[in-house]
Amino acid sequence: MTVDALTRRYGINLGLLGLAGGLAALALIEPGLEPPPAIPPLLELTAERIEHIAVERSGQERLAFERRDGHWWMIAPERGLANPVLIRPIPRLAEAHCAPSYAVAQLDLPRLRLDPPRLRLWLNGREIHFGDTAPTDGQRYLRIGETVHLCPDRWYPLLTSAAAGFLMKPLEDFPKHLKRVINDPAASCGVLGYQRTQQAAGN
Repeated sequence: MTVDALTRRYGINLGLLGLAGGLAALALIEPGLEPPPAIPPLLELTAERIEHIAVERSGQERLAFERRDGHWWMIAPERGLANPVLIRPIPRLAEAHCAPSYAVAQLDLPRLRLDPPRLRLWLNGREIHFGDTAPTDGQRYLRIGETVHLCPDRWYPLLTSAAAGFLMKPLEDFPKHLKRVINDPAASCGVLGYQRTQQAAGN
């Protein structure tokens, strides 16, 4: 399927989505009509169940992370406590609800930059391919198995960030007032026990 044909198909799908919305509203007025089926999440995994993340990026360093005792750690290309601001959104991709979706056999994968993909992501071993963005609304093509989904483009810019940004800064790099907060066991900054975890990383 060419990009132009895909764009037309996408326009039709938007119309169908609008029709589905109208039917849903009608169902509220006329009890007895079946509501449209809910869009399932991309993976049958919750973000909390994900323990391993790997990212293969064209022209950039490979990234790998694992969760230990509730904290995310970078294990490649460097080792250390991961920056929670950058790492936390990644597992949430598994719970994203993306529409529309297409069978792989219907699409021209090379034209969508899905073969080879721009980026490969593994969540607990489940592989997700990232392609180009759609010309109509900027959503990005994601392939999982034999299905291609159009999803909000929130994850690709994050996953192509510099590797160094995914590492939490060493304690000595923080200003003095923040060091006191980090060392405070009652702190609510999300990096409790920072010194102990930094020591564990070196073991």
